[in-house]
Amino acid sequence: MLELDLIHTVAFGGLVLLGGYALQRAIPVFGRLNIPAPVLGGLIVAIIALIARSRGTTLFQFDTTLQAPLNIAFFTSIGFGASVSLLKVGGPLVMRFFALATVFAILQNLVGAGIATLFGLDPLFGVLAGSVTLTGGPATGLAFAPLFEQAGIDGAAAIAVAVAMGGIVERQLCAARREAEAAPLRRSLGQRPCHDDVAARQAAVRTLLEALGEDPAREGLLDTPKVRCAMGAHTVSALGAASAEAIIVVPA
Repeated sequence: MLELDLIHTVAFGGLVLLGGYALQRAIPVFGRLNIPAPVLGGLIVAIIALIARSRGTTLFQFDTTLQAPLNIAFFTSIGFGASVSLLKVGGPLVMRFFALATVFAILQNLVGAGIATLFGLDPLFGVLAGSVTLTGGPATGLAFAPLFEQAGIDGAAAIAVAVAMGGIVERQLCAARREAEAAPLRRSLGQRPCHDDVAARQAAVRTLLEALGEDPAREGLLDTPKVRCAMGAHTVSALGAASAEAIIVVPA
């Protein structure tokens, strides 16, 4: 068994991430499905470890010292994108989305607990496989895993990661199916390429910032138009198309 210390574990994680990006480049369908590189790399390692474990061999032993601090850093950094101005602009739509998300999170827990009971499992197993991971994601699942372990759910961390990863992959497969179903409609609307004016897009972002009462020239926002446009280009490139070609022009 290969025992990895803290530095080796971080380095191994980096290699797995790079492997995920390599898979996205080598197999374009993963990019079109928008399956994250960490998920791809992690699934390959998990499959290899599973095969080895089924034959009675443990390949790796990782140092998880940084798991808790990195979880804290992750959840803390999520708040950096919060904006009272954007919340005001969203208004009722944000509250409506919040209400719907709350209802569906409760339903996920009820359905999960019910199915777990039918299979003779602890209802908490269903809650862990419900909103904790399907709404919260892998990081939330790992953060709550110790509490589920204390409540009697053995292997809660592994369960959380497995369910969250499965949810991510299934979500993207469903999205790809909807995309395929919508393709004929896009063609009927007369999709055609248009000129991609990067300067105009950056100017539009600055205009939006000004409309929100922000100063685009202040420290911290100066590079926002450039970064936002780069993010948009990266998102569209993952779909296997140029940013300009992804714009659908609807005839008047």
